[in-house]
Amino acid sequence: MTHAARRLVVLGSTGSIGTQTLDVVERLNSLGFRIAVTGLSAGRNAALLVEQVERFGPRVVSLSDEQGARELRARFPDLTVLTGESGLLELARLDGIDVVANALVGAIGLAPTLAALDLGRTVGLANKESLVIGGELVLASLREHGGSLLPIDSEHSAALQCLQAGARSAVRRLVLTASGGPFLHRPESELASVRPEEALHHPSWRMGSRVTVDSATMVNKAFEVIEAHHLFSLPYERIDVVIHPGSAVHAFVEYVDGSILAELAAPDMRIPIQYALTYPERADTGFPRLDLLAASPLRFEPLDPRTFPAFHTVLEAARRGGVAAAAANAADEVLVERFLTGEIPFTGIALGLERVLDHERGRKSEESLSLPGLLRVDAWAREIARSLAL
Repeated sequence: MTHAARRLVVLGSTGSIGTQTLDVVERLNSLGFRIAVTGLSAGRNAALLVEQVERFGPRVVSLSDEQGARELRARFPDLTVLTGESGLLELARLDGIDVVANALVGAIGLAPTLAALDLGRTVGLANKESLVIGGELVLASLREHGGSLLPIDSEHSAALQCLQAGARSAVRRLVLTASGGPFLHRPESELASVRPEEALHHPSWRMGSRVTVDSATMVNKAFEVIEAHHLFSLPYERIDVVIHPGSAVHAFVEYVDGSILAELAAPDMRIPIQYALTYPERADTGFPRLDLLAASPLRFEPLDPRTFPAFHTVLEAARRGGVAAAAANAADEVLVERFLTGEIPFTGIALGLERVLDHERGRKSEESLSLPGLLRVDAWAREIARSLAL
């Protein structure tokens, strides 16, 4: 089969999703796909970015700091090297780009997503903050400019596949699964004393530190519900979450006729990354197969609000609408960092989120659902989260 050539930009190329995306690209190109890596961005990991430049030959890269950029320019004189948030925007807007894979972590990912979509491009989205913070802005850009959004998260990739079986009006509910993280059956009384290294030991997935801690608090799953709400135009009351420790089923869709369709796969992020890059095609690149006998029995259980109070706090904020979800995301980012540095206990994340969102509920704000307005809310929530005694 002859595959059309496509030019790809990877934002966050040195992180967990970014490095796996590049692995997928190499595997696909070995099968005859023609994906040219045109642009890459990294935070401060200049050494890994150098390796990626040598492997993939992009024409433009971006680093967060000027020192690393100077070193890169000296090493690759023909390479265009950008810096900072403006560099991310330039990469998203590069001439001739077909796909932007946004693997950035945090609110910094929203503006590049909008920049790419405003040019009618395809965005492979792993940056959940783009939808958690700016879902309405993203949807407005899609309507106006005709771009497309393909989810990279395993749950949303699974949902996308299951939802192709019927009309959206025939969907009774979408169910996202959650492994439960490392503290699924940990007594509530012991959660205050868990250590960062315990929270970073996820039983199923290999991810970055913030996402891994968010999986332990289940904040990540609340964010995924918000994403699904925007991605698939489903009301919150038709999106559920169940605990599935085996991580074999990533999502399922129940239709009005009683049929339930589920997507199962090995817990390997490269599988949904690849689907986003080849959609709607599929390719055999040798990824791990799910052994159904080893995965049996498939076990599901309800999400316990006593173990995961942050999940309900964040979801309640999302249902309120407005800028509450933006405040929740910003506060969570700060609180997770405070936990990882030993400044607050694990339970301080949920408590801090509750307090910040209580502040937001009582705050008289005229902030609009615009990018500048959302970024002001983001800065305000971070300041409050940093100041809380927990």
